[in-house]
Amino acid sequence: MTPLGAMNTLPEDAEVLAKKDRSRLIHPHLPGGVTDRVIMVEGAGCRLRDAHGREYLDATGGLLLGHVGHGRRELAEIAAGQMGKLEYYSSFHEFSNAPSIELADRLVGLAPAPMERVYFTSGGGEAVDAALRMARLYHHRRGEPERTWVLARNFGYHGVSYGGAAATGLPMFHQGFGPMLPHVRHLTPPMPFHPELYGGEDPTEFCLRELRETIHEIGADRIAVMIGEPVLGVAGVIEPPADYWPRVCALLAEHGILLILDEVITAFGRTGHWFAAGRMGVTPDFIVTAKGLTSGYFPMGALLVADHVADVLARDEGFVGGYTYGGHATGCAVALANLDILERENLLGAAVEIGGHLGDRLRRLEELPGVGQVRQVGLMIGIELTQDPDTGKPLSADRVPPLVRERHGIIIRNNPNTVLISPPLVMSREEADRVAAAVTEVLTEYTAGSRKGAAVPTASPSSVQSSVQSPVLDAPWELPPSMPELLAATMEWHFHPKTGSRFWLERAKRLDFDPRKDIRTEADLALFPNVVDELRDVRVEDLIPRGYGDERIPLDIYESGGTTGAPKRIVWLPDLHEQLTSWHSGVLDARGVARGVNWLMIGPSGPHMFTPMGRALAHRRGGVPFTVDLDPRWAKKCAAQGRHEDAKRYLEHVLDQVGEILRSQDVGVVFTTPPLLEALADQEELAELIGRKVRTIIWGGASMDLDTRGLFRHQVFPETRLLGFYGSTMVGAGMYEREGLTDDEPSTFDPPYPFISMRVVDPDTGRTVPYGERGQVIMNHLSRSMLIPNNLERDTAIRLAPAAGLTGDAVADIKPVVTFGGTKVVEGVY
Repeated sequence: MTPLGAMNTLPEDAEVLAKKDRSRLIHPHLPGGVTDRVIMVEGAGCRLRDAHGREYLDATGGLLLGHVGHGRRELAEIAAGQMGKLEYYSSFHEFSNAPSIELADRLVGLAPAPMERVYFTSGGGEAVDAALRMARLYHHRRGEPERTWVLARNFGYHGVSYGGAAATGLPMFHQGFGPMLPHVRHLTPPMPFHPELYGGEDPTEFCLRELRETIHEIGADRIAVMIGEPVLGVAGVIEPPADYWPRVCALLAEHGILLILDEVITAFGRTGHWFAAGRMGVTPDFIVTAKGLTSGYFPMGALLVADHVADVLARDEGFVGGYTYGGHATGCAVALANLDILERENLLGAAVEIGGHLGDRLRRLEELPGVGQVRQVGLMIGIELTQDPDTGKPLSADRVPPLVRERHGIIIRNNPNTVLISPPLVMSREEADRVAAAVTEVLTEYTAGSRKGAAVPTASPSSVQSSVQSPVLDAPWELPPSMPELLAATMEWHFHPKTGSRFWLERAKRLDFDPRKDIRTEADLALFPNVVDELRDVRVEDLIPRGYGDERIPLDIYESGGTTGAPKRIVWLPDLHEQLTSWHSGVLDARGVARGVNWLMIGPSGPHMFTPMGRALAHRRGGVPFTVDLDPRWAKKCAAQGRHEDAKRYLEHVLDQVGEILRSQDVGVVFTTPPLLEALADQEELAELIGRKVRTIIWGGASMDLDTRGLFRHQVFPETRLLGFYGSTMVGAGMYEREGLTDDEPSTFDPPYPFISMRVVDPDTGRTVPYGERGQVIMNHLSRSMLIPNNLERDTAIRLAPAAGLTGDAVADIKPVVTFGGTKVVEGVY
């Protein structure tokens, strides 16, 4: 599959595009007051990238059509080759072209009997209209001009052209557009999950009885055709009982009424079959197709027509009316190549396999109080949300796709109360697992919160006194809000005159944008200047948001950067301490780190965050914290000045203190730095004590190469869990090494997104580097007590996609920059 290439769009270019989009385009289903835009610029397989450089997993297949995935170079080459020979010529009258003939023959060979003829269109909506017109014309030419009525179904979707919209059984497509096409009657569809629709009767029996009564009421001699989807798609992936369509088809045939199966969604493998008609044992008179015909590489539809209907349509002057681009030579060539891929790569089988796997994982959601039913047909999945399964009262699903997208970078859709998933048929099992994990995480929280009347838990600190309400900022880090929610709350809090800190309110006067209006996405944080150098001499009282009130709050002050200039300071408030230590402890539980054991922190204390955070975690988890202090500024000064003997004696002093503790005390967790861990490993007695007593080593504060990590894992400390940690004092947080890394995979770190987010940029241009490439790390911190946007770190790293079920870019293979702020960076101490 074609990989995503280098990113050529800058954030400022993306904003220009967004502004132009807002002023020029009309988007379907987008209220005028919504200003957010997600502008896609590149795709490969199931992956997409937007103009800001963020990558997504496409779990919608666009609009259920990206069967073979994005970025298929062979299809582009086929299109280019056909354009070089004959891009297009009209298919009206006696004119034709070779690709359209070959494609029609191919489609008839794949379709169930009695499909024998093909009429090409530019899409599914045109094909629906053509089928309705053909049905009426068929009866007219057979001497029954009164047969004009169309039977359709409530909740059915057949496009938004006037004929298709009239047949669509969703009122939103009728309101304000009338009068609609006359002589259309909507019937009840079979929806077994909603027995309240049928008054206790079997759904199929109810629907068949209603159909008979409707035929009798209108008169069979006045009804031309019935149209329906084999599986209700937009309505929520609702498959009828097995006997429904065969019995409907037989009843219609008994009265001379034609049948249109709308397979715009279901054809070409979506259900695991070329056509759902064959799967359901139905012989319609028309099959409407589009979407998967070209997998979106060309706008195209195809109406398949039974021979006995086509023969009548060919009489006299033939079928009057066509579409300019029907039978487009390039589109037909692309469709043929697309069908080849579907067949060659067995993507119909993949729809069954991956769809079944994804369905099995998501069906567990039915245990949640707000999930009524999970339905899966091939790679079509609908998760219906309900406030009360007994009454069928719906629960809105509108907030679920934005949450999944912002937290996990996965795109799904919804109808009013059903989450819809329909990825490309090339989706891998690993990608399906990412989708399942993301949807499960969001729905678990969403349905619980909806039953309580709140989207996220709230627990405002008692010290906060403000007219600006921001419960989002009190969300536990283990149950985060979406990035847009957090951004809106954070910007409002830190830049509202009643709640913002003196530092940020004054600093805002020199910004050329309004954070409360202009910061909407993670990429917008790049608008902020890097302000951390201004934290070298600011009064710490000026960093406390006014929203905390006048009451004195116990503060901690942490510093960074003392070896590259005057130290920079952050203020640490109690509510952030509680949120962050709770999150840390939860991660350690998930990693199997034992509670009730003592901790030994070997690292910097004083103004540094390293040891205080370890001490807090030891207390929280029921252990005793032992500490051995390291002054990295002194050690680095010795190294920088060539005073190696002083540095050596200082290290011996530190190790002596470690030995005294390890010999006399029980220690279950050691938290230290890679250089100190190497020094411990060189001391046979200390290495033996750690190997015998310590069950977990957490390392952080410096980089660790693969050879060293492998040595620790397999030779020096084979019985001890080795867990990496990457943190930054200036953003007040860090993250743990990804689980399951093999020995040849570098240490990789996923942030607690969206509270902490990262970019990896080219230091010369400021552009985000592509995944897999190295750049300099930029971190952001968003919380009630702290706002640190766009902080350039002293590290380089490789940019990676987030782990399955997580959101926000990850980083790997951390290394220090050579110089920072004009000062040489000393590595190898801490």
